[in-house]
Amino acid sequence: MHYTRAVLDDNAVQYSISQDFTIFFLNNIKTDIEKDIASGKTSHFVFDLKEVNYIDSAAISLLIMTGKYNDSKGKKLWVKNPSDVVKRIIDNAELSFVEFQY
Repeated sequence: MHYTRAVLDDNAVQYSISQDFTIFFLNNIKTDIEKDIASGKTSHFVFDLKEVNYIDSAAISLLIMTGKYNDSKGKKLWVKNPSDVVKRIIDNAELSFVEFQY
């Protein structure tokens, strides 16, 4: 897994991820997200999953963590451009706080 981090105009932080979003690669991105939360400057999180083919339960737990943060800020967790497989996995996890954007 590879990812890039970008701060958007409204102080949202977008993570664009490529390849599989799994436990084997989660530590680095989780550390960065925890730093974003601790900074107090992040308005909410956005994930661009356009180049992700698969996510596992560890990635779902990361989405839950960021979704709770977004909820505390009155925002949905935006997941941009998920593939059909990734969308189906997220739907099966019943993450009601996720809003898909295409």
